[in-house]
Amino acid sequence: MSLSPCHILLTGASSGIGRALAITLAAQGHKLSLCGRDPAKLAQSLALLPPGAAVFSDSFSVTEAAAIHQFCQQAQQQFGAVDVLINCAGGNSSRSSATEPDWSALEQMMQLNFYAPLHFIQQLVPGMQQQGKGIVLNVLSTVCLFSNPGISAYSASKAALDSYSKVLRKELNGTGVKVLSLYPGGVDTGFRAASRPDYLSAEEVANAILLMLASSAKAHIHELVLRPAIETNFC
Repeated sequence: MSLSPCHILLTGASSGIGRALAITLAAQGHKLSLCGRDPAKLAQSLALLPPGAAVFSDSFSVTEAAAIHQFCQQAQQQFGAVDVLINCAGGNSSRSSATEPDWSALEQMMQLNFYAPLHFIQQLVPGMQQQGKGIVLNVLSTVCLFSNPGISAYSASKAALDSYSKVLRKELNGTGVKVLSLYPGGVDTGFRAASRPDYLSAEEVANAILLMLASSAKAHIHELVLRPAIETNFC
């Protein structure tokens, strides 16, 4: 089973999980609105898509609310209402101790990992409600489920989106709009300073997202945890 062709807006498409997902979704015939912060990397992603793919793209920082608003408006002008929103953009810019927070990095991660997805949700979910259908899929992290030292700021920013998603899911229950959360463990992408081939590949995480999107209208895979076999940070 696969998701019927529709309009999908994907953030973080310039590398890693977002790039792998964009390639697969384009091959399935979806209309894609893709954004990424780095124009050169986004161009590399676009070059990997199948010839003739229906794509609208722009590069900007998702920490800029006005840029998000403009992109969402342009995407809908290009391809019509957005059927699926995938909040994939994210980052970790601090390894500070929880007792000595790096306030600048914490604020940047809250903007990127929490506030930005909310801005996209605010722009697009009302249209989904009007249609009586739609999907919001937030790419979270297993840091929401298991505490590790040295990543308090990143964990807090992801946990904030996790909690918000749970409330949004309840509020949208019965509207036809799904709110789905994926919790990947370690992923071997450019997000890491050193290669970790024993971790999940970006393609494996993308496949999990496709599984969640492909469920029937009455089947909601609310939360899916995906860890590499090497990880033991679970109860």
